Amino acid sequence: MHSIAPYSIRCFNPYSAARNIDERYSILDKVGQFDAYKIFQDFLVAQDDKFKIVEDTKQVYRFYGMKFYEDKREIAGWFEAGYYGVKNDIIDIETGNVDYEKTQKNAEIIKHYVRFYMPVGFDEGIALLQSYKGNGIKTLLYDLLRVNFNEVTKKTLQMNPLAYKKAFKVWEEALAKEIKLTKFVGMPDITDQLKRLGHKEQQLIIKPPSRGSLGKLKDYFDTNSEQYQVVEFLSPMCSDVKAVAELNGKKRTFTIGRPAEEQVCEILIDEDEVDMVAGNPEPVSLHKWCSTVLQDYVNSLYPGLKVEI
Repeated sequence: MHSIAPYSIRCFNPYSAARNIDERYSILDKVGQFDAYKIFQDFLVAQDDKFKIVEDTKQVYRFYGMKFYEDKREIAGWFEAGYYGVKNDIIDIETGNVDYEKTQKNAEIIKHYVRFYMPVGFDEGIALLQSYKGNGIKTLLYDLLRVNFNEVTKKTLQMNPLAYKKAFKVWEEALAKEIKLTKFVGMPDITDQLKRLGHKEQQLIIKPPSRGSLGKLKDYFDTNSEQYQVVEFLSPMCSDVKAVAELNGKKRTFTIGRPAEEQVCEILIDEDEVDMVAGNPEPVSLHKWCSTVLQDYVNSLYPGLKVEI
């Protein structure tokens, strides 16, 4: 339900004369006379706590509780956003009664955790953005940061999804502990039994037999493996397929079902490690958990350099 999506942070110089495309990317702390971390910091400090309106997309947003860790070159906080322009009824799911009539001028606001990491001496940083039920804030957030970044540096800020292979190569060797099939409708007798339990969202969980194994996470992205073929067969029967993998005592949940080169990494927030309050991740435990996630990315993107979060 709640997940974290990783993105790369890069600065591209479209006016560079360098023939090699990689040479057109600036070191993040040397974007001409500027430092990308300081540009982000100055922009966010200048924001007040009032909601702002984006009329073109009928969105409202604000930055809230942003903290700056200059020694680590990290920024973390909340980006609150929502849509307006559509009239809806808000009902009580237990009674079915309308509790509130949402007008075209009302917006449902959802808090999204955001975190930026821009190490010294590298041309690539990392952004972690929280999404809820697949709905994120990357487009709106990126547009705000991109426009300001270009105004200051005259260069182009890039925030692209980190693909599975690049972001989490270390997790390829992790053992798959569970396969979760959400809204599974492949076997009527099973789904009928699930409905009797009163679940709002049906989910079938596959676990390995005693002393058995579901294989390694990388097997689920190998088109020649038995695991991939099974997932390919099951995918049309449910809304999504997720694998719970374990490595060195840590667990991560990944969306699977596509080849690794096409897979955008999205990690479900582990409710066994992150406290939930009224359906939302508790800020302190979420920040702590995201630190371990960020360290995994750092180990993959800057191998052998012993960069510590």
